[in-house]
Amino acid sequence: MKKMKRLWSLVLSAAMVCTTLLGGTSALAQEGDASDEVTVKVVHTNDIHGRSGYQEGTVFGFEKLATLIQLEDPDLVLDAGDLFHGQAFATLEEGESIAELVKAVGYDAMTPGNHDWNYGKDRLKELGDVAGLPILAGNITQDGENFFGGDGTFIKTVDGVKIGVLSVFDPDIKDDTAPRNVEGLTFSDDAQTATQLAEKLRQEGCDIVIALSHQLYCDEFIAQTKGIDVMIAGHEHVVLDESYPDADGKPVKVVEAGCYFENVGILSITYDPSEDAVVSMEEEVISASQAGDIASDETVSVLLGEIQERQAAQLTQVVGSTGRDLDGRWEELRVEETGLGRLVTAAYLEETGADIAFENAGGIRLGRMLPAGDITCQDIIDISPFGNYIVTKQITGEAVLSILEKSIDIGIRNQESYDQWKETGSDQVRWPDDNGSYLQFGGMKVTYDTSKPMGQRVLSVQVGEQPLELDRVYIVATNNYISLGKAFSELADVPELHQYAACDEALIRFVQQGQEKVDTAAANESLQDVTGIPEEPSESQTESQPSASSSTASSSTGSGIDSPNTGVESFAWVWGLLAVSLVGMALGAARSKKAEK
Repeated sequence: MKKMKRLWSLVLSAAMVCTTLLGGTSALAQEGDASDEVTVKVVHTNDIHGRSGYQEGTVFGFEKLATLIQLEDPDLVLDAGDLFHGQAFATLEEGESIAELVKAVGYDAMTPGNHDWNYGKDRLKELGDVAGLPILAGNITQDGENFFGGDGTFIKTVDGVKIGVLSVFDPDIKDDTAPRNVEGLTFSDDAQTATQLAEKLRQEGCDIVIALSHQLYCDEFIAQTKGIDVMIAGHEHVVLDESYPDADGKPVKVVEAGCYFENVGILSITYDPSEDAVVSMEEEVISASQAGDIASDETVSVLLGEIQERQAAQLTQVVGSTGRDLDGRWEELRVEETGLGRLVTAAYLEETGADIAFENAGGIRLGRMLPAGDITCQDIIDISPFGNYIVTKQITGEAVLSILEKSIDIGIRNQESYDQWKETGSDQVRWPDDNGSYLQFGGMKVTYDTSKPMGQRVLSVQVGEQPLELDRVYIVATNNYISLGKAFSELADVPELHQYAACDEALIRFVQQGQEKVDTAAANESLQDVTGIPEEPSESQTESQPSASSSTASSSTGSGIDSPNTGVESFAWVWGLLAVSLVGMALGAARSKKAEK
């Protein structure tokens, strides 16, 4: 048997030699061509939003990323924006903690995301220096010069293959940060700039052109460009591996690695010099779940610990004070207005200059009373720990009225569950699924009656010093989560006007202005429940009841809500409103104490 095996081995060897000698010239040539191919490997991230250390199944972590880079030995490490801002770990030091980790890991370049501007344009430049990497954006200028220096490109040669990286920022999202953060900057057309930069890189001998961009609609962007081989994108918060045709019809691969450091992308680009072309591209996504099998880099782990230690001291720092207890208890926030809710919405109003502010109960996470006395940085983080940011939107008075009606209805259903819990003490009591969507308000004075049917409970609304006008457009400020949530389509269905600071940042800034300001905001009651208090109906109240489902009225109502096309007003509604107001003032004094019990 052994002899037979050996004989077959000799026969097969001879056959291989014959194949090579007689017909294998082209085969040898093909083998040679394959050996000339160069594969360029790029590790990329995007939309980390201030996440830092490894968290099982959810956050990849810089200490794991550092090890992955060592194992993969990539030619480039790139980030597509929204890196420095988000979680308290980042915002406490205005991005410096993240920049230090980026430097330790070893990135080659990044492009800014809209939230990277949140500390201001000059601070963003400083963070690039701390991180030890160039920030690229070829279409952003100030006084005619590129804001970040250079032209938004760089070139690296790998095994004789020249790789050009260009970067542009989507001008359509420049308003997704507070206007003051980008004041004085000019955002040119991104697709036109990208095409020009790609042509320049080709003229400089680049074999591969990579675009790096924070983009709202990647397919539309690529359709207007030429000369790009592949784009590494951010902003859409999706895992993306697609090809889109450019202006010449050439397919351009676009990759994105999700968001919140849930994944890291590894892009392999193979270039064949004999064809002078990219012959293949493969994208691999490594998830935070897989990161558990990757060892933590010791140097980065130590750095993480040092940052957390210095931040622990910072968290105990006093940022302000309150002269009254502020109720942040889970249940109370879901059934009534509290002083803490007023404080949060007052901070939103000051940060944005909006007419009205909303904050959902689920967005305030303190879970306890905040006693009169010092307010620490840790208290603020406990109130607003998510890294949410403030957004503004424009909605009509009719939409405001509808939101009020919905929130009051959620509060009524929450109260039923709360009462049942207080009666039974059972943790099995079920709360409504939308319990956290009950709203705390700022910028308004509202009276309502819970005994009336849904859509007719709001009796009066005053915005600033004026009655709510159904056809007027108001600017409202809220957190980004509730602005897109299912509870209030009136908010979700309209575009954002601007994006502002993180919620915790705005609250810290407000509290730092002194106890008098804090106490005034916390005492500024917005909601008055007049259920069960007799009210004399006026003639106009009988004729027209305010309703979230009714957008027009033939006359002004006794609710203090101005409908469009009102005509001559009667005096009757004035007396009715005066009666409600007097009752409300008396009730407000009594309820002011109750609200913080």
